[in-house]
Amino acid sequence: MMIEQSKSKRLEIKQNMRGGKGDIEITHITNNEILGKNCRLFAQITVKPGDSIGEHQHINEREVFYFLQGKGIVIDNGKEAEIGPGDVMVTPDQSSHSVINTGDEDLVFMALILNENA
Repeated sequence: MMIEQSKSKRLEIKQNMRGGKGDIEITHITNNEILGKNCRLFAQITVKPGDSIGEHQHINEREVFYFLQGKGIVIDNGKEAEIGPGDVMVTPDQSSHSVINTGDEDLVFMALILNENA
């Protein structure tokens, strides 16, 4: 059994992430050694009101978002959809997406990136 205390999580700030707007907070839940070869990222992401993650494509991987708080718009391969708490978005290999916080509170979600060819 292994337990990681919350104080061991690493916070990363990305400015204008993927061509988006603002400072995106990425709290890495655990490190790559624990994630292994099948997973590249497991993190909680916070997007402030009015900020965004720009459109980007995933190659040889899929990304899953689970929205915890706030509201916003996601663009999935050019199709726009409103999202909120409890919603899940899956971006398969070779697909693209972006996220925009359209609400007046932080948009918070879990992000999991899985390697397709591991």
